Amino acid sequence: MISACTRRTGALILLAFMTVAPSFSAMAADAKAEEAPRKYTQAYVTDIVVKLLDSEPDEKRIEDKKTMEMKLPQSTRKKLQDEGLTVADTDPGPVAGAVRLKIAMDYDPGNRALRWVGGMFGAGKGTVSVKVEAVDAVTGGSVATEEYSDSKRMGGAGGDFYGFAIDAVDEALENLAEKLAAIPKPVQ
Repeated sequence: MISACTRRTGALILLAFMTVAPSFSAMAADAKAEEAPRKYTQAYVTDIVVKLLDSEPDEKRIEDKKTMEMKLPQSTRKKLQDEGLTVADTDPGPVAGAVRLKIAMDYDPGNRALRWVGGMFGAGKGTVSVKVEAVDAVTGGSVATEEYSDSKRMGGAGGDFYGFAIDAVDEALENLAEKLAAIPKPVQ
């Protein structure tokens, strides 16, 4: 014979399982959705073009541009890897599942001193515009593009514009990676 205490314990265990079971099935469904095969898993950055929108830049701006041009390839690689893409060191050629990326950034750092004093009102604002295009390595056709622009109006002591500009490139890459992840792998 089963005691009343044992039956109550069994009922409580069954009730607890029934309450938790739907969340397990929801987690399993989420895991299956994440495991959907992506069409594009590899990226190769063909070009990073940085254009300073200043007709008469001083030495400091020219040096800052060179520094940013040196930092962008590493930050781009890291962001793409963080987004789940394998980044090739050399052009993979016509490989299925690979895209070639072209990145173009136009920027005007504005005036940091003016941002510090009157940034709330737009004085000295810096602007950045980024365009990223992903081209299928096999067909050569564009499969996704992303354009992102923003402006820096304020920040402690006028803010770090160049860090802001690199963050803008990261944002564009993140949005592009989401678009690429949404393209399903064809059923074979």
